[in-house]
Amino acid sequence: MIRGGKAAIFVGAAFFVAAGIGVSQQQRSGLENYPQSPVPRTAPPPSAANTVKVSTRLITVDVVASDSHGNAIRDLKESDFQIFDGRGGQQKIARFEFIDTSVAPAGPPPGALPTGPHIYSNLEAARLKVPPTAILMDALNTSIFRQMQVRRDMILFLKNLPPDTPVAVFLLGHEVHIVQNFTTDPGLLRSAVDQARRPDSVLQEANPQDDANSASLAAQNMNAPTNVIQALQDFESQQYLEMMNQRVSETADAMRAIAKYLGGYPGRKNLVWFSESFPIWIEPTADFGTDPFIGSTTYTGKVREAADALTDAQVAVYPVDARALEGPEAYSAANGTIASGDLGGALSREDSLRINSQATMDAVAEETGGKTCKNTNDLAGCVQEALHEGSAYYELSYYPADIKWDGHFQKITVKTARRGVKLAYRRGYFAASTQMLANPGQPDQLLKEACIDPLPSTSIDMTVEPLAPRETPGGPAEARYLLTVSPSALSLAPIGGARQLSLQMAICEYDPKGDKFDFFPRDLSRPVTDALLQSWQQHGIRSIFDYGAKPENPRLRFAVLDVPTGIVGSVDVPAHPRDFGAIPGAPAAAPAQSVAPPPSQISQAVPPLTTGPPAAAAQKPLITTALDFRSSSGKESKLDWGAGKVTYQGDLGVELGAQGFFQKFFAGQYHCQGGTLLSNDPKSTTPPRLALVLRGATGPAVLVDLTGTEPQYTGDLPVDPDARAFFAQVWKLCHCQAP
Repeated sequence: MIRGGKAAIFVGAAFFVAAGIGVSQQQRSGLENYPQSPVPRTAPPPSAANTVKVSTRLITVDVVASDSHGNAIRDLKESDFQIFDGRGGQQKIARFEFIDTSVAPAGPPPGALPTGPHIYSNLEAARLKVPPTAILMDALNTSIFRQMQVRRDMILFLKNLPPDTPVAVFLLGHEVHIVQNFTTDPGLLRSAVDQARRPDSVLQEANPQDDANSASLAAQNMNAPTNVIQALQDFESQQYLEMMNQRVSETADAMRAIAKYLGGYPGRKNLVWFSESFPIWIEPTADFGTDPFIGSTTYTGKVREAADALTDAQVAVYPVDARALEGPEAYSAANGTIASGDLGGALSREDSLRINSQATMDAVAEETGGKTCKNTNDLAGCVQEALHEGSAYYELSYYPADIKWDGHFQKITVKTARRGVKLAYRRGYFAASTQMLANPGQPDQLLKEACIDPLPSTSIDMTVEPLAPRETPGGPAEARYLLTVSPSALSLAPIGGARQLSLQMAICEYDPKGDKFDFFPRDLSRPVTDALLQSWQQHGIRSIFDYGAKPENPRLRFAVLDVPTGIVGSVDVPAHPRDFGAIPGAPAAAPAQSVAPPPSQISQAVPPLTTGPPAAAAQKPLITTALDFRSSSGKESKLDWGAGKVTYQGDLGVELGAQGFFQKFFAGQYHCQGGTLLSNDPKSTTPPRLALVLRGATGPAVLVDLTGTEPQYTGDLPVDPDARAFFAQVWKLCHCQAP
């Protein structure tokens, strides 16, 4: 990094030597040298077929095939399967693959973004060896007593958790929360399960017909008039229905949030749902109130919509009935319904509630390709069975033919010619047309919804790395973040000879309770050349953001939106980070009066942008805005970026200026060998820093990226043709090509 205001490079006549740069230590630099990624990733991004996307009219069905003993069948061929789509009849299989998760991959998935101790990712488990399993502790629909039993069984299961199995723990109250993100550490998981307790705000109302404390029962015991008793019963039925409607809506919202959270992970995922669930429908009430249908309803539609979101994310749900094998509650001495004299009715209603609640579990399991575990006390065994069943499966993909894309539900049927094979798979999808999906919504609204969601979204792979903060003289320090977005899930519409990236992002700053947030959007859209796309595919789309959060607010969420499709990715980070990413080759500590060097592993970025509330007014620091090139013969030239654009002017040609620049900033540390620029230190693995940021005195800046097949320029500071010719010569020298 060059710091200071005035700098000169002296170029010799016979060969070119940089004699030094006279600089003074100042607050910030106008020329910043960014290191490139030490391990370029050249593998192509994951196939879009790994995710169900109806907008592409490609439907993926995960099929678990097992024998009569529940063992996975691993030798089926494509010709052994037939797939049928509603009224469209038999479909042609476009893609077939057998996936065995017991065989761990050799390395990270293709196109995976870098990881590190200070990097926050929305796809943590994608770096692990085994596909993830999520455990949902449902405190909203489960009594406190049964939650205690579930925790005991789960702790027992985790003692024998297979190694390298990533598991996450979620808790559902009025909304879903992450208690423990994906980890293979049984100790962390046991602690998370033990802490997954029911929030005090979650209360469950009893069926008014069985509530010993109900107003209608009290009125009946006081021999109140029949019309008064029935009016109270009608009111209680409506209250019970409203309470159940809220529980069902909150549970469905949680399922959709989990689908967004897991959707970005490739392949099939397991969701083990510990719950008493809710009835798939509330039956009419005989001899209670004036109208037996006043409190009845069905939740089939909500269940199917939630299940469809999970199947689109390739999440198979394994509901576990927390009631296990227990006698009827009506026989409990603590149950007031015995005193009411309606023991037979209480037993009947309890039995109906269990049947209807298990019907909800069965529907979710069947729609998503999972299986319900019920009427057993071996809850730990239920989880083990879910892990075993999802360890090997077949992926069948097809383009639906002869169907109507009208938004209605399409039923899927999969058959096999081999006898004795049991198949488990998703049962359908909503046939949304491309026209229905063409206008997903206004960008700001979609980004705000991403910040309202209780869980981050993984549909777009992204990371955020806190960097050393930017000090502002006379004002508070701002946090600095490096945002990296994978281009694999983004739409790049062809425009002329290039492509167009339509990407919006926002930073949401939450208050201490997490109930409210401030919203700061930015537009990252831009044209994309082939060379720039190649760089993005290797290193991701990178941007730096400076943000000054309020001292009392603890959390930020970065959200990005692919505008044409409405796909969103998001990740949570601390608003006031204490730990920062390491910088290869940088000094251990920067001088107290200067900003720490720029972050590691940046190969493509936009200039640092200040986002959020304005910081306190401060004296503007001096920065370097020019480099002077002088030869022993008296010729001079200047690379200047302080007057609103980058220029190269003077009587010293760009070839000589570029060689002087290269000698000063690269030749002392690197040399060419075999057509590659290598470190002079044989023990060093630090790659050359081939990206430079030129920052003008008034704020505009440009990043000059020399890592690709030609120089790339990103930012709002124009670069004139002579300066481009200068950097083209620098590029040749950095890539060991003769100027």
